[in-house]
Amino acid sequence: MRYMASIYISDVMDQVAATLEVQGWDDQFGPPDVVHQETWLWPGLGETNVQRWTARALILMAGGMSKAPLEGRSGAEPMGGPHTISETGDKPL
Repeated sequence: MRYMASIYISDVMDQVAATLEVQGWDDQFGPPDVVHQETWLWPGLGETNVQRWTARALILMAGGMSKAPLEGRSGAEPMGGPHTISETGDKPL
């Protein structure tokens, strides 16, 4: 499998949106298939420096990807994990 990723980042009004699209080829020839697409949205900070704006977007995207569940993983989070109703972790009784 061969992959190519495209990243689209847009700053509209007070929101920044970033989309990652990954295309993959099973064969050497022919059109690719979109194998993954994800979009993140966060409030803008009014950054005017293009390098810092881009770096911040890429860092936030990487953070969003690192929070994604691992492939093949199933089951609940371990006790006290961040994904609880209270968001403070479970405490044993």
